[in-house]
Amino acid sequence: MSNMSSSEPPATQLFCTSWSGGKDACFALWQSIRKGLTPTCLLTMLKADKEQTSAHGLNRDVLEAQAECMQLPIVFGKANFGEYEAGLKAALQDVKNTFNTFQLTFGDIDLQAHRDWYEKILVDTGITPHFPLWHYSREQLLQDMFANGFETMIVSLKADKLDRNLLGKILTPEIAVQIQNEGVCPTGEDGEFHTLVINAPHFHNRLEVDVRGIIEDEWGYTQLEIVSK
Repeated sequence: MSNMSSSEPPATQLFCTSWSGGKDACFALWQSIRKGLTPTCLLTMLKADKEQTSAHGLNRDVLEAQAECMQLPIVFGKANFGEYEAGLKAALQDVKNTFNTFQLTFGDIDLQAHRDWYEKILVDTGITPHFPLWHYSREQLLQDMFANGFETMIVSLKADKLDRNLLGKILTPEIAVQIQNEGVCPTGEDGEFHTLVINAPHFHNRLEVDVRGIIEDEWGYTQLEIVSK
């Protein structure tokens, strides 16, 4: 790879975001940009047998359209259950080789076991993990998302925890209160629901999607079947 020109930021300022399509990953990306770092790409892991993510249930075309809204390239890795680590490491090699990027940003806030797991995976990859939202107050995180114009749609939920009628709803302060009244954290940090970001401060245009139906996955999630317009 050729040397970067003087107009390009140094490699230490470059980062890739571990991208789910949801609010926390998106807010972590935006926060990193605000701190002066430069995003080079997004990285999303898909099911080995489908062009789709697991918990969020998002199809590849939706994620590609979302990346276009941010004018960022997106790298896809694939892995069967139990083979995630190997699949992620292979995808990270692409990120290093193609984008000269050695930092991976995550949207985790307070799940220590999850952070420990990622740090262990990355220890011998040459990639540095970055957690810009770590120990962010869950309540404050949601307030800051609303205040800064993050528009997120509920696309996946555990039907034994939340009403299926929430699927397709835009997460608003009122919906957050409804979720909290059902005994669930309104940020969904424990995996009770997942979101798709429709718009954010660093989007160049709003993401437009169509809902085609509802599906049930093998892990107990009820998910919207979504395609990009």
